Amino acid sequence: MSTKEFIKNQVEKLLKPLAPEHFTELSENENSLIILEIPLKDYLLTEIARIVESNNAHIIALSVFPISVNAELLVSLKLDISDLTSVLRSFERFNYKVVYFYMKEGIITDIQKERLDELLYYLDM
Repeated sequence: MSTKEFIKNQVEKLLKPLAPEHFTELSENENSLIILEIPLKDYLLTEIARIVESNNAHIIALSVFPISVNAELLVSLKLDISDLTSVLRSFERFNYKVVYFYMKEGIITDIQKERLDELLYYLDM
């Protein structure tokens, strides 16, 4: 694909209205997906990127979809890692609401989630 074709494709994608179904599509180089629900006033892309990159992951694609006017956003992050466990834990630690996630490898068990909840409860004491 030439540079001109790539630019043309990107412009066409930008001009098409974004539908929620587009959030769940993964390409071959994207191994996982996280969808966050964030209040508009709390949306900071630099903070989200810092959290992802502190877990040795990279954002391959990002989409933002407004849920309601001036209230909340759905932020779709497509990442290059197969196991999202550490990234998901970091988002929970920083009080981000994870609406949906998908990863090609690895699972988060209920025992791990319970232990994390217990640790966070202990730290809040």
